[in-house]
Amino acid sequence: MRSLFQHTLFMSKVQCTLALQIINDHFGDISEQVVAYLLQNGQRSLKDICDNVKISKDEVKKVLVILIQHNLVSFNKYKNKFTEYQTELHNIIRRRSFQRYIYIAKLKHGDIGELIIEKLLLNGCDTLSKVAKRVTERLEVDDPEEQRPDQSVVIKKCSDLISAHYLMRYKCLHYPKEGKKETKDINPNDVFLFPQGVGKKRKAQTKADEPISKKRKIDSEKDEEAGENEQYEDDGVYWYVNFERLDQDFNDQLITRAVVERIDQSASKIVATLLKMTELERNILSKNTRSISIFDLIKKLPSTPRLDQQEVYQYLSLLSDEKTGGFVSKTDEAAGGMYSVNIQTSLEMICESVCSTIVMERFGSKACRVFRLLIQKRLLEQKQIGELAMIPFKDVKELLYKLFEESFLTIQEVSKTKDYAPSRSFYLFGVDMPQVSRLLLNRSYQAMGNLMLRRKFEMEENKRLLEKDEKIEGILAALSTSNEQTEQVIQELEELITPTEKEQLAKLKLDLARLEQGEIQLAETICVLQSYVRFH
Repeated sequence: MRSLFQHTLFMSKVQCTLALQIINDHFGDISEQVVAYLLQNGQRSLKDICDNVKISKDEVKKVLVILIQHNLVSFNKYKNKFTEYQTELHNIIRRRSFQRYIYIAKLKHGDIGELIIEKLLLNGCDTLSKVAKRVTERLEVDDPEEQRPDQSVVIKKCSDLISAHYLMRYKCLHYPKEGKKETKDINPNDVFLFPQGVGKKRKAQTKADEPISKKRKIDSEKDEEAGENEQYEDDGVYWYVNFERLDQDFNDQLITRAVVERIDQSASKIVATLLKMTELERNILSKNTRSISIFDLIKKLPSTPRLDQQEVYQYLSLLSDEKTGGFVSKTDEAAGGMYSVNIQTSLEMICESVCSTIVMERFGSKACRVFRLLIQKRLLEQKQIGELAMIPFKDVKELLYKLFEESFLTIQEVSKTKDYAPSRSFYLFGVDMPQVSRLLLNRSYQAMGNLMLRRKFEMEENKRLLEKDEKIEGILAALSTSNEQTEQVIQELEELITPTEKEQLAKLKLDLARLEQGEIQLAETICVLQSYVRFH
């Protein structure tokens, strides 16, 4: 029997299994079947999908439209009007990082920016006018008594997010009219171009022969927001969240956090300023930032804490030292000195720290000491490891072979003679970080899938109890908005739930919170490991 996902060698089986669990969790069984077929067979036409998945053509079309809207499936249309679909595996797995993306948006652009990013993450893609309207309504509902920003403020925040490359224009999904040339994708220069007429309405065009795009099929019903005879001027211009930009921000946060741990807060302010000055010039694959002169850096540094020129020189010298991590490199002597941040080196050091922590949790502090020593010294013999790590020979031997068995270490054989006889050979132990990173990445995918399954199992097992709890919360919510006597409500609550069920509910909520926290921490670990693998 052919192995699942055999055609995609770069995809691990656990990675695809996790992707299918995410699709099932978010979109249901039918979507999971379609995605599973595409993962197994690569690019396929609509006819192939319908024939093999055994689902009606209309249902497959609906599933594909929804998945395309959420950037989980892409399509290629060829000159003979033949269209093939394929999955975007990395975007599926990124859905487990949505909480982190929303948090980054809140830190960078406040509450309004957070709500805009959240709305687009939930919708997949949408027009700015609709997003601005819904976010404005959400702000009014949250606190109706307090004066909230109007829609123009939300539209301005959308413009800021586009300027900062957090939002990107969706590629053209419209089919061409008969007798006209095929519509091409948008100009790359217009990906971050703010459209005209956001929030403004015009009379709707209702020509019978007007072609309908795939995206328009999602909104085929009358637009309740714009009215029957009106539509927004930016209708048809769809936007989605730029995941790579948010991943880049997360990497920047990791680097500044590592600087704080290695040096101090003032040094992290310098590195954060260097990263911020070049954030729009870089992408997720950039190994270094652009070189910046020390005078330009001093102008952009925050006023608190205030650092004079001599202190900045000292911190840059410390940051450039390999003993403290080598976060920064001095690239030139011109203009008082030109400096750039070593993004690749910094992320490698962060990944090594994460891997060392995992080794410590699994094998203990002595194993972690051996692992860190081999990362630093590259290749060492068993006797040398025992001497440098100050661990007895017997314990070192056991630790080395245990780590080697779990694929955390490699062995290189160096023979004195050509026959490679064991008695005349040296065996050097080392750490292959790309191999270890990929190993831990796959195990993280597997752990994430296990946490999701466990959470789903707990919720299904206690479904009745959770529904009862929701009913109680509904009663309490009704109580807060009505003038009914509380005694009657309390009596009803006592009848609904018993003391034993209260204990079960408290334990269940605690377990679900722990599982959710575990998923968040795993998503962060996955992002760190992915950042390292990206460069290797």
